[in-house]
Amino acid sequence: MEYSVPSAEKCTTTGIDFVATQHHDTYPAISPSRADLSGKMVVVTGASKGIGRATALSFARAGARGIVLLARSNLASLEDELVRAAEEAHRPAPPQVLSLAVDITDRAAVEKAAATVKATFGAVDILINNAGYLERFASIADSDPDDWWRTWEVNVKGVYLVTRSFLPLLLESTLKTVVAVVSIGAHVTTPGISAYQATKTAVLRLNACLMGEYGDKGLIAFGIHPGGVLTELASNAPKEVVDTLSDEPELAGDTLVWLTKERREWLADRYVSVNWDMEELLTKKDAIVQGDLLKVRLRL
Repeated sequence: MEYSVPSAEKCTTTGIDFVATQHHDTYPAISPSRADLSGKMVVVTGASKGIGRATALSFARAGARGIVLLARSNLASLEDELVRAAEEAHRPAPPQVLSLAVDITDRAAVEKAAATVKATFGAVDILINNAGYLERFASIADSDPDDWWRTWEVNVKGVYLVTRSFLPLLLESTLKTVVAVVSIGAHVTTPGISAYQATKTAVLRLNACLMGEYGDKGLIAFGIHPGGVLTELASNAPKEVVDTLSDEPELAGDTLVWLTKERREWLADRYVSVNWDMEELLTKKDAIVQGDLLKVRLRL
C-alpha cells in the first residue's frame, strides 16, 4: 500500500514533547558507568541483535552480576562482548552470562528457560521484554492473516509467557522491575501496521494488569519507547519510514540501565520515551504522580 509519514497534526497525542530536551544518542547523565548493578540479575529477550544486544551490553558496563540472554539466534559472540564490555568499563568482575535459545511464543520453552534461570541464579531483578515482530505493511483488507497474527503471537503472547514464567523470580528479588519495550506506535494510528500498533497498546494495558495484581507485592512494571532505531525488525517498513529511523540503539540500552538501576515506583504502569532527557523527566516526577500522567486510560 502507498504510505506517507503522518504529520504531528494528524497523529493522536504521542507525548513526543512531554520533555523539552530530546536525545538521539546516549549522553553522560545515563552512562552505565554511573550505575552500580553489582549483585543484580537481568534477563533480556530478543538479545541477539539491535536494541536487545545494545541493552545487554549496557547492563554489562553497569556491572550486573548476571545477564540472561534469550533469543532464537546464536548468542556466542555476544557472550564474549559482554565480558569485554565489563572489563573496558573497569568492573571488578565480568557478568555471569547465561544464553538460552528460546522462541518466546513456545510455552514449554519459556517455562524451561525460567526453570534454568531459577536453578542458576535463584532470582531475577530486572526483566526486559524486548523481543518483537512487525508485520509487512498492508491495509487490513490486504494483510496476510498469518503474518498479522504472528505480530500478536510475539508481541503479546510472547511477552505474557515470559512475564508469567519469570514473575516468581522477580518477586524474590530486590528491584522487582519488568520493562516492556513498546513503541510510540501505541499512541499513533498509522495505516498499514494495525497489528503492531494494537499490540503495543495491549502490552501497556498488560502492565496495568500486572500492577493491579502484583503492585502490592512490590512489582514495578512500565513500558518504554526505544526511539526510532533502524533494526532488522524495521526492515518490513516502507522506505519513507526507514528514512526517519536515526536513533542509536545505545540510547535505549543506557536509558534502560538508568531507569532500572534503582526502584522507581513512580514509573509503575507508565510510558516513557528514551528520547526524553532523563534528568529533566525526573524534575516532573511530582507532577506525573499527582496528575496520574503517562498512562493509557479512558478520559471523559
